[in-house]
Amino acid sequence: MSISDDCFEIFVHPLVHAGMAKNDTFERQYGHHAHWDWDDTSSTVTFSDPKLPTVIVHCTVIGTTEGGSWQWSSANSNFPPNSKLDIDKVREFDEANEYEKLTIPFLDADEYTGWELTAVSEHVLDALGAYRFPTDNGYCYLVYRKIEESGTEVGDLWGAMRGTVTIRPGVDLTEPTGEMWDAQQSEID
Repeated sequence: MSISDDCFEIFVHPLVHAGMAKNDTFERQYGHHAHWDWDDTSSTVTFSDPKLPTVIVHCTVIGTTEGGSWQWSSANSNFPPNSKLDIDKVREFDEANEYEKLTIPFLDADEYTGWELTAVSEHVLDALGAYRFPTDNGYCYLVYRKIEESGTEVGDLWGAMRGTVTIRPGVDLTEPTGEMWDAQQSEID
């Protein structure tokens, strides 16, 4: 290892733990969803579950692993430009701090490399969390830029509860407990 590699390991260790904490916070806030779907065109991952609100996360692709190697998304022409938003900031950070791992397009990788490089990217981009999904030959690593809850799925009780309720004047929304639903009353034409 070179001196910069030693410094990189010291630098990245707390960032990995900070990323884990962000992901724990995400799961506490939004729940653990049964399904995920990646949309390469919009650069979003959608987390869905029959019992939870759907969560749509706008992402930046950080890189991929395949076998024993890592490739930065900036060096991968298979990803559209909108999926690599702000990835150049990670390269600029590396050049300023002389961490070779962040500037070399391809690296030897072990099972931790993807998470380490994603953690640095998450830090540099002030991302809200990170995710890894399997590909045909390895994994794709993402960081979260924006998180949205969507309750518009058919049969989604959460969505119905988050919508606007219009009731006729004089309709009693008092629960048997004596509590009143928080709803606006308006006239229906």
